[in-house]
Amino acid sequence: MVSLSAAALMALAATVVVAAGAGAGAGAAPASADPVQSRYPYSNRDVGFSEVGWDFKTPGGIGDHLDRMQGFVPGRTPIIRAWTDFHTYASKDDATGAITMDFRHLDESVMEAHRKGMRPLVTLFGSPSWLNGGHFGTGDSTQDPPETWLPTDSEGWKTLVDQTVQHYGPPPGSPPGTPPIVDAFEIWNEPNIDGFGKYDGVYGDDGVIRPGDGRYDTGADATATLARYWELVEMASTEIRATCGQCYVLAGGSAGLGAIHGDAARSPSAWLDWGYAHGYKDTFDAVAHHPYSDMHDAPDTPKCGAPWENLFGPPADDTPGRICGELAAVRDVMVRRGDADKKIWGTEWGYGLIYPNPASWWAEKRDQLVKGVRMWQALDYTGPLVLFSYRDSENNPYGVVTEKGFVKKDVTLYDDLSLAFTNPDLRVPFKSQSGIGGYDLADPRDRVVPFDYEHTGKLDHLLVYRPGTGIVYVLRRKATVGTERPSFETVFRSTNGIGGFNLSSTNDQIISYDFAHTGRQDYLVLYRPGTGVVHVVGHASDGSFWPVFTSTSGIGGYDLSSPKDRLVAYDYEHTGKLDHLVAYRPGDNVLFILQHSAAGPFTTVVGSHQGIDGFALTSPDDQVIAYDYAHTGKQDALLLYRPGARLVTIVGHAAGNTFWPHLMSSSGIGGYDLADPRDRIVAFDYAHTGMADHLAVYRPGTGYLDVVRHDPTDTYSAVHVSHQGVGSVGWFDLRNAQDRIVAYDFGHTGSADHLLLYRPGGRAVTIGTR
Repeated sequence: MVSLSAAALMALAATVVVAAGAGAGAGAAPASADPVQSRYPYSNRDVGFSEVGWDFKTPGGIGDHLDRMQGFVPGRTPIIRAWTDFHTYASKDDATGAITMDFRHLDESVMEAHRKGMRPLVTLFGSPSWLNGGHFGTGDSTQDPPETWLPTDSEGWKTLVDQTVQHYGPPPGSPPGTPPIVDAFEIWNEPNIDGFGKYDGVYGDDGVIRPGDGRYDTGADATATLARYWELVEMASTEIRATCGQCYVLAGGSAGLGAIHGDAARSPSAWLDWGYAHGYKDTFDAVAHHPYSDMHDAPDTPKCGAPWENLFGPPADDTPGRICGELAAVRDVMVRRGDADKKIWGTEWGYGLIYPNPASWWAEKRDQLVKGVRMWQALDYTGPLVLFSYRDSENNPYGVVTEKGFVKKDVTLYDDLSLAFTNPDLRVPFKSQSGIGGYDLADPRDRVVPFDYEHTGKLDHLLVYRPGTGIVYVLRRKATVGTERPSFETVFRSTNGIGGFNLSSTNDQIISYDFAHTGRQDYLVLYRPGTGVVHVVGHASDGSFWPVFTSTSGIGGYDLSSPKDRLVAYDYEHTGKLDHLVAYRPGDNVLFILQHSAAGPFTTVVGSHQGIDGFALTSPDDQVIAYDYAHTGKQDALLLYRPGARLVTIVGHAAGNTFWPHLMSSSGIGGYDLADPRDRIVAFDYAHTGMADHLAVYRPGTGYLDVVRHDPTDTYSAVHVSHQGVGSVGWFDLRNAQDRIVAYDFGHTGSADHLLLYRPGGRAVTIGTR
C-alpha cells in the first residue's frame, strides 16, 4: 500500500456505504447546489495521460510514477484520466439494497495526483452484474466482458455517480468555495463499440426501450444501446451538476476505426448527432473523442469516403465540400446543431509502440505523434489531449516508456513528443506548396525580401527575385472577406530586373532600406558583391522604380570588391530608423558602417579592418544582423555570430563611433548551441509588441527552430523550441538544406511579427506566428 500525505488521507473516504438511491455516504463532502468554481480552465494546450492497469511497480510506486509523468511535460499541469471500474469497486447487499463503494484503489491515483497539483479526470465506467441486468462472464467472446454492459438499474447508476462526485468534492473541512478534487467527469468509455458498450433491447418509434432477446447482437441492439447511453448521460449530468455546478461533463461516441464494423451509424459523429436529435444537447459540457488513426496512418491522412477510418484526419476545410476525418465530422455535427462553443476533448489517443521494429518505423511513429499534437493544438475547437499512455502495462504497448519506466528504443520519440506537448507550435495563417502570389519558388536561387512597397511604414509586401535571370516580383496580401482564406497577388512583375539593376548575376543581392530617413524601409539596395556595382532604387506612385543612387565602385567608401561582401540595414543613431548600412566581409575582418546624408552621397562613419568590439570577422561563415537588444523598438544593436563555432556577440553603439559588448558567448544563445554551420538567426517581433526583440534561430535541413528572448535578468532563454519546424501544422518541417526564414508583417500591423518560411526550388512557403 502506498503511503499518502495527511491531506490526502483526510480526503480519503475508504469505504462509503449508502442505501440504494440515497445521497452522500459517510465521510463524503456535504452536498450543495451552489456552483463551486473549477480550479482550472482547460484548453488544447493541456496534456493528460490515460493509465489503465496501473500496478505501481515502478520504483517509488504511484508517487514516483506521477513525478515521471510531470517530468515528461515540464511546465504543464498534467491531467490524469482514471476509471471508476464500478464492477470492481461497487457492491450491493441483496438483503438491504445498500450499495457499497470502495474507493481505496482509485484513491491511490486520484488523491496522489491531486496532492501533487495534477488534475484528475474520472471516467464513470463499469457495471457489476447487479447493475447491468445480471450479466456475468460466460466465456463467450461476443458477450464478454460483463462490465461493458450498460447499466439497466437507473437508480443504482445515479447512486454510484452521486457517490463518486460527493467523494471527490472539496476535501472534508474545507472552507466554502474550495474547489473539488475532481472537476471533470467523462460518461463511460467508448460506448459506441461492442468492446465497451452493450445493451440488450429494442428501441421503439415511441422512444421507449423494450426488452431484447437476452443477449447482445451488434446490429439488432445497436439503437437500443445508443438510446440507453444517452439516458445514462442525462442521469449522470443531473447528479453531477446537483453537487458540482462548475464541473465539466464529457459525453459522446468516442471510438471507431474497425471496431464499428463499417457501420457509419455507429461512428462518433453519428453517435453524437443522435444525442442532439433526441434532446440531449444540454446534458454535457464537452464532447469526449478518441482521435486514433490506423497504426499505418498519420493524423492528417484523409479518409474522405469513410472519415471514421481516421478518427483524427485533416480538418474539413482542407478539402472544401468534403469531410475527410472523424474529428472534423464530430465538429461539423456540433456546428450544425448550434453547439459550436463547446470543445472536443481527446480523452485517449496514441500509437502502439511495439518491439521489434526498424529505426525508420520508430521515426515514423515519432513524426506521427508530434504531428498529432501540433494539429490538435492548432484547432480552435479542441480541449485537452490525453495520451494513451505514458507507461506500458500488461497488454498495453501504447506507452512512451516501458512497464518498468525505461524510455523506449527511440529516445528522440520521447524527447520530441515531450517538446510538442510543452512548446506550443507557431500558428499558421498561410501555407502553400505551389509558391506564393503567382511566384512559383521553383528555383533554388529564389529569394524573398520583406518590403514597404506602399510607403506606409509596414514591411507588408514581399519582393521575390531570382538572381541571374532578371526575374523580380512584388507581392501583397489580398484583402479577405469573412472566412475567406488569406492569399497573395502580384502587384509588380519584371523579367529585366528593377530600377535599372538587371539582376543578371547569380550573386546579386537585395535588401530593403530607409534611404530617405522617414522610418520606412521603402527603398531597395541592389548590389553585386565582387564587382562594386550597387543601386538604390525607389518606388513611384505609378508603380515604376527609379534609381536614386548608382555606382560601379562600391558605396560610401566600401568597394564591394569581394563576392563575400554583404549589406545590412541598421539603426546606428538610435532613431528607430534603419537608415544606415552595415557593410561587412566575413573572413577578412572588415566591417564598415555607412551613412546617407540628405545633402550628399554615402559616407563612412565606421571603417574597421579588425571586426568590431568583441568579435573578429575572421571566418567566412560569420553573419551580422540588426537587433532590438534593449526592447526599445529600435534595431540599434548588432548581433554577430559564427555558426558551427558556437560564437555569438551582441554589441551596442555608444558615443561617437565606439561600441561595447552586451553579450559575448562561446556556447550559443538561449540554449541553442550554434554548433552547425547551417545555423541562422533572424530578429523578429515574437510577442507582437512592435519590437524585433526576439530571435528565431534555425538549422535548415534538421527541423530545428528555437525562438529566444532577452530576459530582464540580462540572460537569454528559449520561449519556443521545435525539432519539426512548423511542418506539423503548416507543412514546413525545415528538413531541407535550402530552407530560409525572414521576418514579415503579415497582418499589416507595422511590425514584422510573423515568420515566413520558404523553400527555394521546392515551392513550399508557410507563414507562422505566435
